[in-house]
Amino acid sequence: SMVFKKSSATLIVYNCNIFNPGKPVQPIHSALTVAGNRIAAIGSDAEMLSLQTPDTRLINGDGKWLLPAFMDSHAHVCEYAVRKKRLNLNNCETIEKALFKIKEAVQKNPPGSWIVGGGWDKNVWEQSVPLTKHLLDEISRQHYIVLQSKDWHSLWVNSAVLNHCKIDERYTDPVGGCVQRLPDSREPSGILQESACRIVYENIPPLTFEEIRPLLKETFEEFHRHGITGVHSMESPEEVAHYHRLHQMEELPVRIFWYFPARYLEEVYDREYRKDEKESSLKICGVKLFADGALGSQTAAMLSPYENSSETGIEVMCREELREVIRQAIQREWSCAVHAIGDRANRNVLRVYGEFTSLSQQLGLRHRIEHAQLLHPQDIPLFAGYNVIASMQPIHLSTDVPLIRKYWGDRGRYAFAFRSLLNHGSRLIFGSDTPVETFDPWKGIFSAVERKFRCAPEEPSFYPEEKIAVAQAVRAYSLNSAFAVGEESRLGSPEPGKLADFILIDRDIFQEPAEQLLETRVLMTVHNGEIVYQAV
Repeated sequence: SMVFKKSSATLIVYNCNIFNPGKPVQPIHSALTVAGNRIAAIGSDAEMLSLQTPDTRLINGDGKWLLPAFMDSHAHVCEYAVRKKRLNLNNCETIEKALFKIKEAVQKNPPGSWIVGGGWDKNVWEQSVPLTKHLLDEISRQHYIVLQSKDWHSLWVNSAVLNHCKIDERYTDPVGGCVQRLPDSREPSGILQESACRIVYENIPPLTFEEIRPLLKETFEEFHRHGITGVHSMESPEEVAHYHRLHQMEELPVRIFWYFPARYLEEVYDREYRKDEKESSLKICGVKLFADGALGSQTAAMLSPYENSSETGIEVMCREELREVIRQAIQREWSCAVHAIGDRANRNVLRVYGEFTSLSQQLGLRHRIEHAQLLHPQDIPLFAGYNVIASMQPIHLSTDVPLIRKYWGDRGRYAFAFRSLLNHGSRLIFGSDTPVETFDPWKGIFSAVERKFRCAPEEPSFYPEEKIAVAQAVRAYSLNSAFAVGEESRLGSPEPGKLADFILIDRDIFQEPAEQLLETRVLMTVHNGEIVYQAV
């Protein structure tokens, strides 16, 4: 146990079962002492209670489990916050419902305003009419209507937006992107895919810091309610600037670990963010790249065509381009996080990482693949072989089961191959990709443990041989996530000397049937030694 002045015990939690994801499940200790923002000691109730002073806050854990706080290892936090103000088409089962909602939004806003939203899913809609700008033009040509698909890989826009962005017959598709055209013509249809969406995003007026600040505050409270105190952010410099301002105002109650977009590689980021300021809340960890598209829009890059199709998806960056950018990142000593969903994209990224394994290791870099959704069985051992972290979002599995069956057929055996990856000695980290899906970690854990469509207990398990244990899933949300960002000595498990980020939960997730995960509630969240959430 750590030596500290007896007078400094600020918080003692006793009568609980302490779970350390680095060790077997049986709890050895029942109490923990916090001094300031660190865990000072762990032991029996009697040992810890002997350290109390008149100023120590005592919490009786009532025999419940104490876990490390969760760290969501793939999130778009500002995007989630901003969407509280945006048009949400997530639950529109029909195109008519969506069009009705868009009409409502247009009526509420003056001409010339931007109607931005998203969440439409063409895989759910039985369309008689193709999705085009005409449907939106009928609603308004005076508003700029921009609607993002649920998987973020396509945009549906009206003529006003196309004109504003100068996307016309003469417009040539950017590399790694596609402007869909009307049949037998060059006229843009109003659907843009992959990198062709960027020009539109660059034209949408962003929210100001003052507009987003209350939305972020609300978002951080939701994170705490779910037991999350850290996120790996895959966001733009403008978004991270908001966190920086909040940090300076002491209004950043979560830890942000940032992977910046590859197009900013030339810029030398203020390494102050990076220096292990002792209790940093903001750290730059590396660079984010895209190797392919997504399953929902059939733009994930495949080794062989999609079922009943001749298409093999889009390589947003081919292997040579990946090699060049990854080489530059490693030269600057940044770790890389590469989005790869299809089996071809994953193979490309793994092979490139493999060429740099020894250099990366010398520099202490921790490279990762984001999503790693479909793997060729021969490529699974390469994660451990090349020290590549598999950064996965189990919650995507709960949505994607029908799409995997439809587009990948039998190849789906190695979709979300959690157990195969663990069996080969790879390190798994879990996140949500919020706002694409909910960041509720219990749904994520249930999804990894049970592999059921829509997280519905009555559904069959999708390739049950790829299920993992609850303790392994918790580890992927805590200690392994901390390792990925070089913080395993300070975060990720309740141990003396580490920062005090932990939670108390209301039931025994290790013994009770898996369905209970979906009912689990966080009773208390402690961040940096402060109780930031307590259930009423």
